Amino acid sequence: MKSIFKKKSSGFTLIEAIVAMAILGAAMLPIMALLSQSINQINKIAESNAQSAAKNSALAVIDSVNPMNTPTGEINMGDFNLVWSSEPIVPPNKNIKIGTGLAGYSVAFYIVKVELFKKNEPWFYFTARKLGHKRFQNSSGPFQDTVR
Repeated sequence: MKSIFKKKSSGFTLIEAIVAMAILGAAMLPIMALLSQSINQINKIAESNAQSAAKNSALAVIDSVNPMNTPTGEINMGDFNLVWSSEPIVPPNKNIKIGTGLAGYSVAFYIVKVELFKKNEPWFYFTARKLGHKRFQNSSGPFQDTVR
């Protein structure tokens, strides 16, 4: 005897479709996590590169600063602001010392703190050691300033 109800086997049932979606979702989770971590790492690398370029620019500016004449300062560098302050770590000599190489100068070593601000928010900072110098005003004889 033939059955009046024929079973059609084409297509998916609702249960099969839900199971397939769950398996696909479970397979996509690690891929999405990897993608998220990759994007975070790319952002960190971009920020590190920006800080490195800014630090190189700041070092180029600070290189020309004499901390004895300009112990503090601020410069707008376009995308960021550079602020520095310095403190002597070896105090300056108070009088002329013959035989020291820079006899007509007062010399001191400074620690210079360089802070960088991006959009008026602290971004990062670093320190540098610099030599400060100033010619003695009352030097005479072989230490006179002959270049005017």
